[in-house]
This record gives sequence, structure tokens and C-alpha cells, in this order.
Amino acid sequence: MADTKLILVCKDKSMIEDVTKILVASGNIREDEIEAWEEKTWEVKAKGGPIGSKVLLVGDIKDSTPLSCFIDIKYERWGILYGVNPRYALITAETIYIKDNARYQAFMTDYNDTVGKVLEAPAEDQSNKVAKTIGTVGLAVATGGASLAAQKLYDDNKVLTEKSRQLCLFGVWHFARNTLGELIG
Repeated sequence: MADTKLILVCKDKSMIEDVTKILVASGNIREDEIEAWEEKTWEVKAKGGPIGSKVLLVGDIKDSTPLSCFIDIKYERWGILYGVNPRYALITAETIYIKDNARYQAFMTDYNDTVGKVLEAPAEDQSNKVAKTIGTVGLAVATGGASLAAQKLYDDNKVLTEKSRQLCLFGVWHFARNTLGELIG
């Protein structure tokens, strides 16, 4: 890569770590060639004037939607969309396309065969599941059941957030293997 780093912009630190692992695993970029920014940093730096490096935006990053007009779409599947232009790459995901269980399971087969092997995330600790269940039951008893609807909504939002994350990570894997070289070339 040239003398400038690829700026990676994600919502949070854990997403940055996973995206970096995937990018480096592709063999097309080294970790020391990536400068990672959380969304808050992006907001400040983008308002501060032109950014000289190439930028990869992953996920629903604030103020990145207008960039999609100037992006050449390279991939669109499972609700994942990514594209590039000479300075920017954008990877986004819509969970609506994997809303039904059959499509989600088909996607997860692709995900586990690719991204899952790169990340090898440990399974959720059983003690966390028990603690969550006990906490939910305790809260329901204390509030007379009023919080069960709130807990269901919270759980649904967590599921959608996780699905969106999985879609974005799969998009990053596909991008890293097929298009990253074009961006950083």
C-alpha cells in the first residue's frame, strides 16, 4: 500500500477488532497499514476538512449515506451492499433480507464457512444465560410483569443488531477478498 494508511471506520471497538482481523486474514493488507476510528472520531475528523487517506466505512455510520451516491456498487447479496470509489469504500447491511428463518439459516451457513473460521468466536457462556433469565424473572416479579414487553423489545433489538453485525462482517470478508486491492491499489 502507499505511504498512507487505510482508515477503517466502525461503530465501536469490538467491531473494529473483528473487521481488522478479517482484513488482515485476507492477506491483502497488514495490521500496521490500518488506522481504526470509531464513529465519534469519524464525525469530528470528517467535519475538519479533507481526509488524505482511503476510507473504509463499515455499518450504519452517521453521515455516510450521502457517500453512497458516489460509490460504484460491487456486491449486493443477503442485504449486504458494498462499493468503492477512488477514495471511499462503504459496506452496509439491511436485516430485512434475512428476516425469515430459512434465509437467515442459509446466510449463517455462508457466514460460518467464511467469517466464522476467521473469527472463531467462543460460544456464549451458560452462566450468562442463567443470570439473564434470573434477572428478567426478578424484574418481572418486581414490576408485576410490565417489563416483559420491554425485555422482549430489548431482546429483539439485540437480535437485529447481531444480525446486522454478522451481515457487515460477511460483507467485509467478501470485500477484503475481492475488492480491497482495488481501493488501496
